[in-house]
Amino acid sequence: MTIDDGELTREEMERFIHEKEQIRQIVGQVGGKPTRIGRITTVSMIVIIAATLIAAPFLPDAFELPAIEIGLAFLSFKIFFLLKNEAKVTHFQFWMLSSLEWRMNDISKRLMKMESDLAKIAEEKK
Repeated sequence: MTIDDGELTREEMERFIHEKEQIRQIVGQVGGKPTRIGRITTVSMIVIIAATLIAAPFLPDAFELPAIEIGLAFLSFKIFFLLKNEAKVTHFQFWMLSSLEWRMNDISKRLMKMESDLAKIAEEKK
C-alpha cells in the first residue's frame, strides 16, 4: 500500500490476487472446493441412494428390506465422508489461524523491543 494515496498499486494488486489464488488452490486440495472426482462420487452416491430407496417398495418382499438397508448404508457412508471432508477443512483453517496468531505475536514482540530500543536511544541523545 502506498502511503500517499492509501490505494493499492497495480503490482500489489496482482501479487494479492496471485496469493489469493494460491490459497484457494491449497484449500481446494484440502477439501474446501469439490473436485471432479468428488462431484462424480457425490452424484453416483445420490443416484444409488435414490435408486435403492425408490425401487425398494416395487421389489419382491425378499429384496425390499436389503434394498432399503443398502440405500441407508450408502447414505451413512456419504455422511461419513462429508464429515471427514469438513473436519479436514476445519483443521486447515485452524492451522492457518494459529499460524497467523503466532506470526502476529512475534511481530508484536519485535515491535515492543524496537520501541524500547528507540526509547533507550532517545534517552542517550538527550
